Amino acid sequence: MEVRTALATTTNTTGVLGSGAGGAEINKMIDKIMVDFINREVEFSPMVSRIPMDQLAHVWNIKTNLGSTEKAAFYGDGATGTPYPSNKTQLYAVAKSFRADYEVTGLMMAGSASYYNALEDESKDALSALKLLEEKSILCGTDTSAYGYANAFLGLLQLMGSNATFGDTDTIYGVARTGARDELDVSLVAAAGSGLTADISLDALDASIRVSNTQGARAAKRLFLCSYAMHDAINALLQGKQQFVAPSLEVEGGFTLSTYKRIPILGSRFMDKNGITWSSPTKTASHADNSMYLLDMDNIKMGILKGIDAKHVPIMGADASQRSDVEGGFFKTYGTFIMKKFNTQVLIYNITAP
Repeated sequence: MEVRTALATTTNTTGVLGSGAGGAEINKMIDKIMVDFINREVEFSPMVSRIPMDQLAHVWNIKTNLGSTEKAAFYGDGATGTPYPSNKTQLYAVAKSFRADYEVTGLMMAGSASYYNALEDESKDALSALKLLEEKSILCGTDTSAYGYANAFLGLLQLMGSNATFGDTDTIYGVARTGARDELDVSLVAAAGSGLTADISLDALDASIRVSNTQGARAAKRLFLCSYAMHDAINALLQGKQQFVAPSLEVEGGFTLSTYKRIPILGSRFMDKNGITWSSPTKTASHADNSMYLLDMDNIKMGILKGIDAKHVPIMGADASQRSDVEGGFFKTYGTFIMKKFNTQVLIYNITAP
């Protein structure tokens, strides 16, 4: 009767995870598989090609024009021409160091050895944290009001700008956006006029494709990038337009995506704060779901310095003498996000948040 009482007791419950599990005298087996509360999935960074860097900055040139209009002209028989040189701007993206640390005490490892591998579990968490940090930085860069970090590299939220329309004067890869720096302006499509917003429409998507084609990205690998909610709104528009939708499209990173006119549509949960609204002459970073992108992925890269990409560095102890009874390490990446060309990237703005 005493054993029976212990099995079913509802009063002697200290240490029991809920009633019905038996009294404190009854040993319980705990499932060895941890359940994650945090969503550690990343969507966009697997789509970005990684390129090697052999110095602290990736440096490249953009041709701003091909010279005077007289470079190519009709001439009379025997007349001379002038070989006007093209003009160029040189940009540079400096590598950043970012990492994720972990450690476990010797006592914790010994005490949990028969239950689960604490060191392995913490190292997996650190690697996932590094991926999340990179994803947020690629999308939001240095904007801490979104998902960015103060010391991060420039992300899409900073790079997708325009001086000609928005009056942006930010310094991008070492050069300030000005009226004479049109090569740093992305292409723009307004979902609604100045000071207004409108729901995302197929007309806006069509306009972004036309602009992208006009700027020379017709044959490029392109991608629509938006929030989850915006993705659902676009899919709702496409229900009656099935001729534009591929049943499934396999893209790099192992994803299957819906498409519009053969261009994949990718939703990211970190895009819901990349909103831009414009009420002439003022541009506002709304930090809401007011924008989406059509990206020329051929000109978007992640530069990695000397192959240091999520490299594991083990650590024993907390100081140089290694006297602390801990084990751990960190995963580190030396790299930066690079947008090599701007006018083939398209920002759709003044969208009503879905």
